Amino acid sequence: MAKAPNFGALLDTAPSDVERPKPMPEGSYLWVVQGLPETGKSSKKQTEFVAFNLKALQAGPDVDADELEEMGGIENKTTKATFYLTEGSLYRLKEFLAHCGIEEGASLRAMIEEAMNCQVGGYIRHEASNDGESIFGRLGKTFPAENFGEEQEAA
Repeated sequence: MAKAPNFGALLDTAPSDVERPKPMPEGSYLWVVQGLPETGKSSKKQTEFVAFNLKALQAGPDVDADELEEMGGIENKTTKATFYLTEGSLYRLKEFLAHCGIEEGASLRAMIEEAMNCQVGGYIRHEASNDGESIFGRLGKTFPAENFGEEQEAA
């Protein structure tokens, strides 16, 4: 049985040994929805949202293998698929759920309940932070898992 990590020991790390994690390389990935989604409100406008936790299963052929190795591979790499609940953006949630292979149901709420453990394809794209000091990977366009590995138009 693996010994549980002692997170308090991380505080004994020398500051010179601490580095900002590298973002996942841009490209397509196969993801699995982990657990039930989180719900909440945005801090600025108080817009309600639903956020799905996604775990990377596989990198697509368009992902730079050297960059992927440099950032430590995809093991334990996760991202969020966040959807704001407004009339103008609800279609994005509907598309995501369809890409997860969920058939249209009586409501989006009912469809959300079926998302756990579904697989979906999705692109990571790089964005600059608000202060321009760093780059991070963000989930962009998604697509059906059965199309993973096929040439897609990245977003």
